[in-house]
Amino acid sequence: MWKTETFSVYDTEQAEVELLTARVNITAPSEVSQYLRAFQEFSRLAVHGAEARALIIAAIDALE
Repeated sequence: MWKTETFSVYDTEQAEVELLTARVNITAPSEVSQYLRAFQEFSRLAVHGAEARALIIAAIDALE
């Protein structure tokens, strides 16, 4: 199953949303700010370095 939406935020004036069948360029300030907030939340939840490696190893181990 595919996730049906991904997005990229280029700056405070533009976000691009990729849907299953189309790509949408967002420039309305209120909508761009929603994508910026979502990006900030994803960034807050992201893990890096040793913590990310531990999660990947745990996922690989769960497959065995």
